[in-house]
Amino acid sequence: MGCNAPKKSFDSIEPNILLANTDSLMKAYPDNTELVSAIVDARLMLAGNDFAQYKKILIIDPNHSIAKYHIYMDEGKNHHKKGHKNGQWDAIQAFSKAAALIDSLGEPYYWIAKAYEKKDEMDFELALESYDMALKLYLPEKTRPIVISKRNDLIKRKETFDDFWK
Repeated sequence: MGCNAPKKSFDSIEPNILLANTDSLMKAYPDNTELVSAIVDARLMLAGNDFAQYKKILIIDPNHSIAKYHIYMDEGKNHHKKGHKNGQWDAIQAFSKAAALIDSLGEPYYWIAKAYEKKDEMDFELALESYDMALKLYLPEKTRPIVISKRNDLIKRKETFDDFWK
């Protein structure tokens, strides 16, 4: 077909096949942005909680904000599981990085609030600020009531503490 050869559409390739052949396709089409985009989309579609997929996305697109967001959220949750204060500070930093990457999502702020509560159960203000910020932003339908409940529980605890010291 010479100069009129049809443009190769990588979007039409089954995601599993595309990913299985990523290396050879990248060698054959090293500068093809459509290929990179199709591979990233396929990895995102299949990723779920498989953080190895997000790390593979960063290999071919180091600035991919969605992949970085998920990696920072996972890192923050892993730090949050730790009981000590330094783990909570590390969690807050990771969640803050995730929040900066996609500033319309409330989930990082919800986790920041949880980390502040775990770090210091008497530091109400920073946790309340974070819960409030989470509620101002997008939260999945099933997460929003949880955030509201956690915020209300914290307010009750704060009021009890304040009443005790009056």
